[in-house]
Amino acid sequence: MNQELKQEEREVIKLVVFFKKKAETWSAETEIPQEFKQLMETCDKLVEQINIHAQSRELILSERELLKKLVKDNAQCPRCNKNENLKLIGTEKNEKDWQSNKYKCRKCNITFVWNAPNNPWDMIPYVESVVAEIEKKAEANDLDDATKQHFIESIAQMKSNLEKLKPVVENSAADIANLELRDKEMAEIVHKFKKHLMIEKIKLED
Repeated sequence: MNQELKQEEREVIKLVVFFKKKAETWSAETEIPQEFKQLMETCDKLVEQINIHAQSRELILSERELLKKLVKDNAQCPRCNKNENLKLIGTEKNEKDWQSNKYKCRKCNITFVWNAPNNPWDMIPYVESVVAEIEKKAEANDLDDATKQHFIESIAQMKSNLEKLKPVVENSAADIANLELRDKEMAEIVHKFKKHLMIEKIKLED
């Protein structure tokens, strides 16, 4: 049985297995009633639907988990400026609700929150704010040409990265929204059909 199935989906499939065994018993003893054949056909179609949806759900959620790990921060201890003694101890949100990693430096025995988000959703507005800040600095009249050129190149690189990241995040958000909608629809179908199968099971057992 698919490991990604929800509890009620599993229960429906178990009921379908019960009816299939009943059908096998009947076919060995007598002709299967037409009404029961139709029920089995409906069961087969629903089980196929459930499995396809479960596989789709697993794929979308696994892709989202990979997306969560896309951002790799290069955290360094603010005291010793090294990273080899850092231990990730949690996460923390700032006043803008951006989530960042929290570390402990085992050498310096201090804890700190890294100054950049740890996920692509918060990284987008963070980078946009950094770009805006650098653009403002680049407009200063007292800049030498080398510094100004460095700012321009940094801005171009960050904007290029944003152009690549934004569609990925937006597509993931759309996939999750569609999944939630489909999950709700499937839950209603499965719940109703489970009730129907339980009634049919009681009839057979009487």
